[in-house]
Amino acid sequence: MVRKRDQFTAILKKDLKLVFTWKTILVTVGVPFIMMFLIISLPTIFIGAQQTTITICSDDIGSDELYNSTTININLGDDSIENIQFFVENISNIEIKIVDTRVEALNASNGIYIPANFSEATFDGKSSLEFHKSSSDISIQGVYFDQVVNKIHETAFSAFLNLNNITQDNIPQIEEILYTPPVGEPDSGWSQSTLQLASPFAYAMFILIALVGNMGRTIGFGKEKEDGTFEIMLSITKNRSHLVFSKLIVGLIASTLSIVAYFAGSAFAGLISLSVIGDPGENVGVEGILALSISDLLSIKGVVLLIGLAIALVITMLALMTVDTMFSKTVAERVGITVVMGFGFLFYFTVAFDPTTSAPYAVINPFYWIYHLFLSMVDLSFTWVDGIYLALIVGLFAAMLFLARKAIEREKVLFT
Repeated sequence: MVRKRDQFTAILKKDLKLVFTWKTILVTVGVPFIMMFLIISLPTIFIGAQQTTITICSDDIGSDELYNSTTININLGDDSIENIQFFVENISNIEIKIVDTRVEALNASNGIYIPANFSEATFDGKSSLEFHKSSSDISIQGVYFDQVVNKIHETAFSAFLNLNNITQDNIPQIEEILYTPPVGEPDSGWSQSTLQLASPFAYAMFILIALVGNMGRTIGFGKEKEDGTFEIMLSITKNRSHLVFSKLIVGLIASTLSIVAYFAGSAFAGLISLSVIGDPGENVGVEGILALSISDLLSIKGVVLLIGLAIALVITMLALMTVDTMFSKTVAERVGITVVMGFGFLFYFTVAFDPTTSAPYAVINPFYWIYHLFLSMVDLSFTWVDGIYLALIVGLFAAMLFLARKAIEREKVLFT
């Protein structure tokens, strides 16, 4: 007599074989790897080759300092601009634009403003400068901007060194103040660093949902119906809920393979980009604007977002499985993939234009619940709204699992 546990093991082994067929591996591993390699490498190369314009305004009037018994006027603002221009002289895709007013500098995409008392305040111990940075920290343009700002620090340090005025207690301190334009940049509630993760996270979720939708045809109940083994499995299985649990496990495994391939393709594309455009600095993420950078993935934030992706894919697999058990093969193929992809498209194109949207058509989307919940966890700004989203996700998962089990347990067996 075959025990139920032994029967579940046999069912699981059978389903695992479906995961590692050449067709399934092509869908779960090959397609996401190749797709991300092409999508990320080409834009990264083109974006990296674009001109980076950094706008600077210096109102610094300088400061009279004693040097070799002689009073001289040192203008750190002008010296910084000169140092920056020398730095970018041999970098073809950086342009330094000098303007006359603070407004012109800070309303530019990437701008720096050096105030009138910059030199005097720096020599007194602590000064400040304002900047407006639109380029992402993980972009090449963002790294170039940071390097230009560092040149200002370097200029101040060199001036102190030339005056023999540096000690451990007398190192120039320059505070960098982020300027936020009064209009045009919405108040999101999430930090800037979290917003930089929002677009790649949403894009990864959308692409992987699309891949999992096609994956259901190769490892789901639709595949069993196509091969004519569905009725046989129903007739010989004592506990039919084991069929659901087995598919859920192999769906999670296949989803994990897709996630790994997705980011492997992104990383490989980044290496290709480095070989073409060179290494702009160790802090830059060459994985592209639509991919989570390696530095983010290896952090706690990256782990949280990967868990979010896994949950989104499990929900997708379970939705397809529920439809497969409730409808015939023809109807299931039309309804399941159409519904999943419909919600996927609606989710992505909702948050692509406004990552912080709370529109009604967004909050009714299960994928948006996952998106908002896990970005809030990354941002450490978990609110009661996210608590509702968490409850909805758990409730949806439980409801679909219940429906799938009940549907397959009541399925009419053709062979008795």
